[in-house]
Amino acid sequence: MMERDIKACFFDIDGTLIDHEGGSVMPQSTKESLCALREKGVKLFVATGRPPTMVDFIEQYFQFDGFVSLNGQLVVLRDGTVLHRMAHNPEDIRRLVEIVKKEKFPCLIIEEHESFYVLDGEAVTQHHRRAGVALPRQYDIGRLEEHPVLQFLVYGLENLPYIACLPHVEPTSAGGHIQDIIPKGGGKEVGIAAAAAHYGIRREEIMVFGDGDNDQRMLRWAGVGVAMGNGSEKARAAADYISIPTGQGGIYHALKHFGVL
Repeated sequence: MMERDIKACFFDIDGTLIDHEGGSVMPQSTKESLCALREKGVKLFVATGRPPTMVDFIEQYFQFDGFVSLNGQLVVLRDGTVLHRMAHNPEDIRRLVEIVKKEKFPCLIIEEHESFYVLDGEAVTQHHRRAGVALPRQYDIGRLEEHPVLQFLVYGLENLPYIACLPHVEPTSAGGHIQDIIPKGGGKEVGIAAAAAHYGIRREEIMVFGDGDNDQRMLRWAGVGVAMGNGSEKARAAADYISIPTGQGGIYHALKHFGVL
C-alpha cells in the first residue's frame, strides 16, 4: 500500500476510540498510536455525536487538538476557540416543543453548553446516568433567542414520525434507539471540513475512523475513510478500508496499512 500524506485524523469515540466490547476503555495500542501521530505533527480530533458534556472523559486517555461534537454541529479547539457552529431553525424547535408536550415522548434538547429535557422521563435520566453526567433541567422556550439549539435527541424509533413535519431537520444515529436530529446540511463531514480549513489541510490529507451509521458520510468524504471491524454494515460499506476490531488494535492496524505510522 502506497504511503498516504496524512496531516489530520478524526476519530469517532464509541466503538472506535473506546472499545465497549473490552471494558469500555481505550486500547493501549490506540494510545500509543495517538502519541506517535502527534510526534509526526498530525492534527488529532475527536468526531462524535456526543454533546460536549459527554466528551470530557476522553481527556483521561489523550489530549486532542480539538473536538467535532454533536455530529459536526460544533467544532471547538482545545483552547476553547469555536471554529464552527450550526444551529437548528428556531421555528423547528418551537414546533418540536409543542409536539413533545402533546405526544409525550422523551426528547433531549442540546445547546452548546447545556442539555434540557422537555418532559421528564426515565429514558433521558438513564442516558445521563450511564454517561456519568449531571441530569438535565427542564427546557424553557424563552432561552431559544439567545441560546441556539444545535441538536436534539428523540428516544425510540417509534417516535420519529412525530417530527416528520419539521422541514429543516434530518435524523442520524450511531445505532440503537436514540436518534440524533441535526439541521439539514449538517453532519460530521461539515465539521471536519471546518477544522481542516482552519489549518489549511486538504480533504485528501484527512483520515477518519468510525464504526456507526452516523459515520457513513464522513467515511465517504475524507481522503481515507476507515471503518472498524466491529462497525455497522453501513459504516463498513462507506469506508475505503475495513480494519480489524477496535479492541484488537484496529486503529494501529489501519495506520500501519496506509503507511501513516
